[in-house]
Amino acid sequence: MSTLPAAGDEPVATAPRTATPAVPARRALPGGLLLRLPLIAATLVVLAALLMAAGLGLLTRQYLIEDVDAGAFQAVAAWNKSLPTLIQQDNVWGAYEALTSVTGDQVASPPHSASLAVIVGANGLVFASSDPTLFPTARVPMWQPLWSPGSLRVNSPLSVASAHPGLSPPIQSGNWRIYVSALRAESGSGVGTLVYAVSDALYRQRLRSMTWWIVAITLLAMAVLVPIVWVLTRRMLAPLAQLQHAMARNDDATRRISAELATRSDEVGRLAAAFAQLLEQVDHARQAEKLAAVGALAAATAHEINNPLGGMLNALRTAKRFGQFDDTTRQTLDLLDRGLEQLRNTAQALLAQTRPDQRDLTAQDFADLIEILQPCQRERGVRLRSRINLPPGPVAAAAGPLRQATLNILLNACRAALPGSVIDFDVDLTDDVLHVQVRNRGARPPAAVLDASAPTHWPEGGGLGLWESRRLLGDVGGTLLLTHADGLTTAIINMPLRHP
Repeated sequence: MSTLPAAGDEPVATAPRTATPAVPARRALPGGLLLRLPLIAATLVVLAALLMAAGLGLLTRQYLIEDVDAGAFQAVAAWNKSLPTLIQQDNVWGAYEALTSVTGDQVASPPHSASLAVIVGANGLVFASSDPTLFPTARVPMWQPLWSPGSLRVNSPLSVASAHPGLSPPIQSGNWRIYVSALRAESGSGVGTLVYAVSDALYRQRLRSMTWWIVAITLLAMAVLVPIVWVLTRRMLAPLAQLQHAMARNDDATRRISAELATRSDEVGRLAAAFAQLLEQVDHARQAEKLAAVGALAAATAHEINNPLGGMLNALRTAKRFGQFDDTTRQTLDLLDRGLEQLRNTAQALLAQTRPDQRDLTAQDFADLIEILQPCQRERGVRLRSRINLPPGPVAAAAGPLRQATLNILLNACRAALPGSVIDFDVDLTDDVLHVQVRNRGARPPAAVLDASAPTHWPEGGGLGLWESRRLLGDVGGTLLLTHADGLTTAIINMPLRHP
């Protein structure tokens, strides 16, 4: 806030502030594109029609003037043949009749009609004229009725005749179009000058009539074309408005409308495809947030169960070390040991947010899975036909993720298999790649389950076990492929071995 200096104080010099000029905001037309673009298109049609009408009017006027010039040249050419003889014979009446045969009788009709002709003798006096009242015989011609002041830099048509020995070019003087021709006898000597003036009233009526026709046709064309252009433009913009409404809704209809418009091959289709891709990215971002929340919850849960798991493992291993058990009990304790160890590894992985060190796989892991599947077999009434072809000893593959993924697939196959059918379970090791294959007869799985793409978002409508299997295998470099043909569903796991 600034203050004014008190009385008697010296003013303090301050540097002037340079004000930034405000950029005037461009005023937009009211309404959206559905109103503005059709209005602009209709306006362009009107302007184009008016320009065409103006061009046709100018062209018509030019054609009418050329028609007048052609008639005047023809009349002057005829006079050049007949008038020199009449002048030599001093036949004023004959010359008058020759002039009025083209221009009309100016005495009987009102003066200043559509055309006027004057013959000036070699002595500079009027020899004859079609209007004796304006140009009396044997008088010096007064050209003011024909000569528009300032239109030409000459004093009279006679000076034009001196510059052009023959027929001069047409001269536009006010409302008159003047043609000047030197009259020569057969011997070539000059006997006078012919001045022929044609008023624009000769073609003005025709021009007015044709102009009305041009205006009527132009208005009719605008009345027909403007609504057509308006409707067509709005129809062209309708998909864009539909996409805009879909963007504003942000619901299931948004995705449906975007998918429909994305099938178009024009710019609107490409815009709709880009918007659909943006929606998919937003959905993936939301699913990523959900997965992050689930991960945080899983980590918290793992923290709570990690200590009890450690205690259970210690108690179990102490019992195995110092207790005396039969073979069946010891086999059950070994199964519990491996299961609890896998749970502890998973909990530690969730806590550390990193992939845990996994123990190597053995054939016994698959034997455990076969034993775990037996309750489901009895419930569904299906049989398991297994073939495990692995070398003795450990295999350099992550046992935990592979056990969990294979168990999920076996349980899904058991639940989807037809009662009384057989589930085939094959395990092979070829070229340092572990192959696990599960086949069952049953209904075709959903298309989302058969999708071989990597899991990028939370599964919808089921398929959580297979989604988790793909995720687990993907973390350790494995893949899962699901196919269905002729009523047979096949799941194939490919797991490359780890190299030290």
